Amino acid sequence: MSRPSRSRVKNTDKTKNHEVAVTGDLSVDEMEAVLDEVASELGLRISHITTLGRKRYPGNRHWHLTQDPATTGCLDVTYWPSGSLMWVSIRNSEPAWVHDAGQLLGPALEAQLASRLRP
Repeated sequence: MSRPSRSRVKNTDKTKNHEVAVTGDLSVDEMEAVLDEVASELGLRISHITTLGRKRYPGNRHWHLTQDPATTGCLDVTYWPSGSLMWVSIRNSEPAWVHDAGQLLGPALEAQLASRLRP
């Protein structure tokens, strides 16, 4: 089965999407372990796991990250392995911590994924 062509995630007037460089070689469970590790280092936790747009992104996994139960706001992360696509979504209406964490999360994920590729 051939791989879908490389897609891009576009920003909207309500959300900024930051793509994370991935190869698609990790299963959704493996990627979840990487995300959980990196999120923990940034003081975040996975609060909800679901899927996003099954028709457009079949086989994807979508996570909501929060700081703690008392804090409002949510950072979204989606991984679509068959499209070699991962992105962090930051809604404009979210509190400042979401914007700050969203700016850190993408590069931290890329660094962790790159370190896994090194022998």
